[in-house]
Amino acid sequence: MNKIKVFKKNFFFEKIKNKKNNIEIKKSTIDSTSNTCAEIKNNIIIENKINEENIENNNNNNNNNNNNNNNNNNNNNNNNNNNNNYYYNNNYNNNNYNNNNNYNNNNKNNNSYVPMIQYSNIHCIDWSSLISVDKLDLGSSNIFLIATFLNNKCEYNQVLLKSSTTIVQEVYASVLESILKLPIPEMRLLEYSNDEYLQMSRSLLTISSKTNKSLYDYIKLELQKSFFLIMEYAPNGKSFKDLDYKEYFSGYGGEKKLNQLGQVIAFDIFCNNSDRLPLIWDNISSHFSNILFYDIPNRNGWYISLMNSNVTCINNSSFTIGYRKYITRVKSILYAIFKRPNIESNQIKKMRESISKSYKINLSSSCGISIQRGIIQGVQLIISRISISILSDTKEKLRHLVKVDSTINAWKKGLDSIHLPFLSDLLDTMVLFY
Repeated sequence: MNKIKVFKKNFFFEKIKNKKNNIEIKKSTIDSTSNTCAEIKNNIIIENKINEENIENNNNNNNNNNNNNNNNNNNNNNNNNNNNNYYYNNNYNNNNYNNNNNYNNNNKNNNSYVPMIQYSNIHCIDWSSLISVDKLDLGSSNIFLIATFLNNKCEYNQVLLKSSTTIVQEVYASVLESILKLPIPEMRLLEYSNDEYLQMSRSLLTISSKTNKSLYDYIKLELQKSFFLIMEYAPNGKSFKDLDYKEYFSGYGGEKKLNQLGQVIAFDIFCNNSDRLPLIWDNISSHFSNILFYDIPNRNGWYISLMNSNVTCINNSSFTIGYRKYITRVKSILYAIFKRPNIESNQIKKMRESISKSYKINLSSSCGISIQRGIIQGVQLIISRISISILSDTKEKLRHLVKVDSTINAWKKGLDSIHLPFLSDLLDTMVLFY
């Protein structure tokens, strides 16, 4: 199976064609003979980190090889069907899976033992083994489908499925998150021209038709879209409304959790993603949408997982007032935060009070300052790892990612909406205040 490699730092895609036009994206180190390497050879950030990432990649590959040896025979036939797939991996939920496996091992001697979810494998899925499908609502009208499979070893596999009218922008934002090493699940893109898409459609409709008509109607409507993301699912995650706020943010790791939220906000500012927090956007109803919170951090130290991100570019030529308004807001908050990092800015205070009022909780000003410091860290991260060439090359690689566009040219339209001058201006603004 031919592959498009996603490099550890640049996550750019190199398309390799064969008679079946298979497409797959995987993490890899830079191939010195590739066109991609020649295109980015002057990227100092990436070059300085190659050796470090090679070591990390080798360790990850060794672990993955050991875990997958027992499954190779069963997966060979399914591998042939994985045409035109796209994925990248952050391994954000290893700790959660380890906890589940320990639980299972401790209970196997119990006569009432029922197999628990033991893994979340987005590759080589046997869609005929689907046993259930449900909805997962993460706010801001972002609905995921949780698909559960049961194999002949009585092991459960659970993945998330999502389609969207802005799926190109979401994929673009996810690639940037990967470059920044933000906590996102492993995922791959499945397009309607792939045979697997038909297998998925049939299984989802068959199962849902037997259990829930409204769910069946929803899935039928979603399947009219041409592209789906198949995403890794880490159990035990909680939405913000399900948290014990006082214990979660004031207990062990409380300040670190708030810092991490600040880093996410910095990325959302850069992408103009208003779905998560009402900081500089007028949408004050968005509170922690598309975020799952965990009690135990992953091996990279993250307590949260970003389930969905978006990039919303404003075109200066067609919407000049909105363009200038947003840039002005970004300048205002960055000025306040960087000038007095240890004093809560008016924007952060307003957001904190909005959250406190909505959830009837008491978030102190010290919480706001911790978020503020996280924003500074996030801006520093963006400046150090994102460049104009990375933004441009990522868009170009995504242009050639899919084999067949939809009848309404959804992929092309999504790419056209990613306005690079807007992102460039935001990057320059961050550099200015940093």
